[in-house]
Amino acid sequence: MSKTNSYSSRYVIVNGVRTHYVEAGEGEAVVLVHGAGPGASGENGWRNNIPSLAQHFRVLAIDMLGFGLTDKPSIEYSLEALKNHLAGFIRTLCLEPVHLVGNSVGAYVVTKCALDYPDLVKKVLMVSTANVARAMGIQVPPTVASADGIQALMAALENPNKETMRKWMSKIVHNADHITDTLIESRVRLASLPGVKEAGRSLMSYMQTKLKDDPNHQQLYDLKSRLPRMTIPLGLIWGQKDTFAPIGYGHELKKMLPNMEFHVLENSGHQCQSDEIERFNELALNFLWK
Repeated sequence: MSKTNSYSSRYVIVNGVRTHYVEAGEGEAVVLVHGAGPGASGENGWRNNIPSLAQHFRVLAIDMLGFGLTDKPSIEYSLEALKNHLAGFIRTLCLEPVHLVGNSVGAYVVTKCALDYPDLVKKVLMVSTANVARAMGIQVPPTVASADGIQALMAALENPNKETMRKWMSKIVHNADHITDTLIESRVRLASLPGVKEAGRSLMSYMQTKLKDDPNHQQLYDLKSRLPRMTIPLGLIWGQKDTFAPIGYGHELKKMLPNMEFHVLENSGHQCQSDEIERFNELALNFLWK
């Protein structure tokens, strides 16, 4: 275990996979799940939120399967694999029932985990997640900005350096002041580790082909008949200035899930938790405390 800022860096074996996470605080457990971009990790995705949440909860920010300092086994990466790894993490550390907070792809992972393993989960807070919207059958016309975002993501995956990583981060964080040199260096370092490109390519192939063409993967991905029936409290925060996953997804989700708590942060992009930090922390704490 090593100490980093106000939280500790730890490892645990989950289903045979050496899994890294950072932890702080005491009390009921809150697991934070990052998105799927190059250099993503629990610490990089949630470093601005862990100290505030840890004043009231035991906070654990996991590096998902194939990301950060977690092992990158040679497997076919899918949202199901990420979900099962998360469920294994919760069980291994005996955290259940746990509050789950996820951003982007991480939001789909926590939501699917709650649906498939409701005994493990107490509440779910989603942040800017086109994947959940698409799994609900919602379609928003593609934009030039979102296409540019995918292009920047792929460039940072295939050739991680300060330039490609900063361009990618500018697509998901609206406030450029929060894209620090320290953050860029950390993400480049993690994106350059052995196995990262292979895991990222596998997950992107799954997202771009299997979910479009394979009915077996499609029926596992689909949430239309299940999410409206979920009894676990559900919340959603979205950035008004999100160009990677436009806010229209969020408004359509709210129509389909009228009991869901929904907040829009006016000056945030895809990573609300990295843009309007204090406001996000306030909303998250209010939701989790209810």
